[in-house]
Amino acid sequence: MKSNRRRHQNQVPIRALSPWLIILFIGLVGGLTWVYLSNQQIARGREISKLEEQLKGLRNENVALRSPIATLSSRTALQKRLNDGFIKMVPIPSESIVQVNYNRPSNQIAMAADEIVPVANTGVRR
Repeated sequence: MKSNRRRHQNQVPIRALSPWLIILFIGLVGGLTWVYLSNQQIARGREISKLEEQLKGLRNENVALRSPIATLSSRTALQKRLNDGFIKMVPIPSESIVQVNYNRPSNQIAMAADEIVPVANTGVRR
């Protein structure tokens, strides 16, 4: 009869080990998550470092290009290119130019319908 009793008993006490197995599983998942996030943080740090180096190089290029830009955009250089025909300019017609007369008092009404009168806000008290 002793052999029949033994057949129905568990060899390993599952009830006693189950809380420890759950704790071990949670610790394992937490540890793997920690390692994954640490590796991701290191990878992002290296990427940021590369981007900062690129930005530093681009800033140095900008500084180096400021002098030629200033030279090529000077009035004499532009006048020379205009005389050579490299730059094409079209004169602005006089009817496209708006002239504002500031000598009038601001409360005077415009005489013509299409006349432009400057307006200033004298201040609003709250």
